[in-house]
Amino acid sequence: MIVRTRRTNKDRGFTLVELLVVIAIIGILVALLLPAIQAAREAARRAQCQSNMKNITLAVLNYESANKKYPPGFVSSPSATEAWGWAVFTLPYLEEQSIYDQLRPSTTYLGPVDATRKGRRNLADALAAAAPANASELAPLQTPVPVFRCPTDSTPTLVPCDQPGGGCSGSWQYNSGQPAPTSDLGIWGRSFISTNSAKITQRFLPPTSNYVGNRGTVDAGCPGTLDGTSWTPNQTVCNSTGVFFGNSQVASKQITDGTSNTFMVGERDHYCLSATWIGGRETVDGSEMHSTLWTLAHVEHASLNDPRTLQYDTCTESFSSSHKGGAFFGFCDGSVHFISDDINSNQGPSSSTCLANQPAPLGCASRLFTNVIGVYQRLAWRDDGETVDSY
Repeated sequence: MIVRTRRTNKDRGFTLVELLVVIAIIGILVALLLPAIQAAREAARRAQCQSNMKNITLAVLNYESANKKYPPGFVSSPSATEAWGWAVFTLPYLEEQSIYDQLRPSTTYLGPVDATRKGRRNLADALAAAAPANASELAPLQTPVPVFRCPTDSTPTLVPCDQPGGGCSGSWQYNSGQPAPTSDLGIWGRSFISTNSAKITQRFLPPTSNYVGNRGTVDAGCPGTLDGTSWTPNQTVCNSTGVFFGNSQVASKQITDGTSNTFMVGERDHYCLSATWIGGRETVDGSEMHSTLWTLAHVEHASLNDPRTLQYDTCTESFSSSHKGGAFFGFCDGSVHFISDDINSNQGPSSSTCLANQPAPLGCASRLFTNVIGVYQRLAWRDDGETVDSY
């Protein structure tokens, strides 16, 4: 006999209230997990940024081991032309030998500018050869090198040029009342356009780097004399207090404050207009800020992550990062440390008060005032004679 049962209740689904409750619970869980996921991602980005910094500092030390000195901060020239920066000379030690071989950089100025030069050459020569839009010459000048990028930074692969008014050929006027020069606002406050890069049909945008060399506490010029094709920089004036400057030849033995107490390289992010690894534009006396805008950093007038971006000599020529609370610095012993925004900073006397063509203690590397500068400035000065207990 077959027994049949009658269902007494109709099949039913979720009510609207139940569905809303489930959605609310899922939303709360996502809200709780999202910050943790973002924090984990930033932790991974920070670790990669620190690793990049470590590789770069080791590359500089390997360069010194092979050449008995650090690479020049930038190659000084007798005219307002583009010049190689320190980072390009580290390429063979960062497994980027092929790019280095294509660029063929010279550690000294070779005059005059020659687009057909064979063998070693200036950055100005390479840019002249790339104009107008010579793909074989232009490609290595714009090649992204991952080790020079901090993953936390949002600067595009090539440093943009989007000046107020739509121009891309002049200098952005810092105190012009324009919004802060950040890529987030669609504004970029400077261009690399110079004597030879301006000749390239498509405006030249250099490859981005988030790591700048330590120039120290002075932002002086680097003039010299030209005898035919031989250029001799005036190193008394060119010399700064850091480890990189015009035609610098600093060795570890000259870092008398101790390699573990002296910055080698630090970060700069999109808010302070980042940097490039190839070098600077118009790096000649009278335009020396173009070396610190593009490949070096000084701490004369700025604090770490200085909020003043609408003035010269602030974070656009110093150090900054997108990491919360500070920035990574590579030291001359090869170590990497995270330096807090709250580090003691006191610029001391301006380099404008020093005497040109005079050595210390009267010149721009004056040691008369080292007792009043901050810890931040002391870490950037390789031989100020002052101890740094902690940072």
